[in-house]
Amino acid sequence: MTSNAPVTTAITNATIVTSDAADRVIPRGTIVLADDTIIEVLPAGVAPGSPIDTTVNARGAILLPGLVNAHTHLAMTLFRGYADDLDLQAFLDRLIPKETEVLSEAHVRTGARLAFAESFRSGCTTTLDMYWWPQASLDEAKNAGFGLESGPIFIGFDGPDRTPWDVRLERARATAPHRWLFAHGTYTMEPSQLAEVGTLAAELGARFHIHAAETAREVDDVRSRFGRSPVELLDYHGILRPGTVLAHAVVLDEDEISRIAESGTAVAHCPASNMKLASGFCRVPELHAAGAVVGIGTDGPSSSNDLDMFAAMRTAALIHKGNRLDPLVLSATTVLRMATIDGARALGLDDRIGSIEVGKRADLVLLDPDSPSLNPVYDPISAIVYAASRADVTDVWASGRKVVANRACTTIDLERTLAEARLEAELIGR
Repeated sequence: MTSNAPVTTAITNATIVTSDAADRVIPRGTIVLADDTIIEVLPAGVAPGSPIDTTVNARGAILLPGLVNAHTHLAMTLFRGYADDLDLQAFLDRLIPKETEVLSEAHVRTGARLAFAESFRSGCTTTLDMYWWPQASLDEAKNAGFGLESGPIFIGFDGPDRTPWDVRLERARATAPHRWLFAHGTYTMEPSQLAEVGTLAAELGARFHIHAAETAREVDDVRSRFGRSPVELLDYHGILRPGTVLAHAVVLDEDEISRIAESGTAVAHCPASNMKLASGFCRVPELHAAGAVVGIGTDGPSSSNDLDMFAAMRTAALIHKGNRLDPLVLSATTVLRMATIDGARALGLDDRIGSIEVGKRADLVLLDPDSPSLNPVYDPISAIVYAASRADVTDVWASGRKVVANRACTTIDLERTLAEARLEAELIGR
């Protein structure tokens, strides 16, 4: 006789970093999972109230929520290192023709699987991904158990997927519903096209993601062509609204910061690629002061060269302190929230992920208690942001499924994926 009872797992003796509303840290705590859901979060000395099928002794290790990558292009793993030491425009001028030459749905599947493996082993369980052939990535994510947020992408020319504008619109409508629609940017689309996608997203009840105000050159170009800055153009067309996420938002004036916050628009801060491409520094402290939601993204692994959210957190924490000459400008707690619950809020998923709380999805990351870089630990949150690295990730659960066990991916055939990626690299490098 088959039982319908949920499978329960207790993770005991953990230093639980919750990222909840009070930013609680629970020493020697216990979390109980039932299938894909957290059903108990217990302090030291309190036994679970549920029968337990499996017990994991964390041995005092830090346990944190699965990290949320608020902006990237996952399958660009295949182009890692292909266009380095360039500014944004030179980077795009080198990358897009090569994408157009070689990319296919099969390539995207390989690149996405490679990205899921890298992300999982970096403690990331959910990502907002803008890339070509999104359904291929979504299919692969389902197989791997990865939390992928994606959907149809729009650009003002045929693009690497060689799809005319009218066909993009027709496909987006035919394959609805979608949780997201993506527009590449105000500098790669006409205002009429931007308005069309914004209207379609509203009609379909979809969220909206776009690159915006990434560089001074972009802002100057858009203003000279269309009479408005990228943020002003989005506002003019009613696209600054709840459910919209702006990637980068580096070049903002005071009025734009106010409008982003007032409109309920969120920002994905990508510190590593902004520095590598010499784009500048997003005004995160001002966005926070205005009340805007700001998550952290890695950007694509061809512009930042990795999908390491620990590196992104540390970079975000340090660059703003150095840039403002203020050690208090972004605390470790604030930065961790940007990579967890605030990233989840930007994606409209904060009722499901981003913190360790009863009723939420069991997306969890366990760090190595014996790591030299994580001993001693006086403040677990500071340890995560300033000392931990993806090398310290030992185990990861995504929706209660153990996707990394003792540093090995359990849901992805990494050997096959690496072999396929190396073959693709030979094609790209020709």
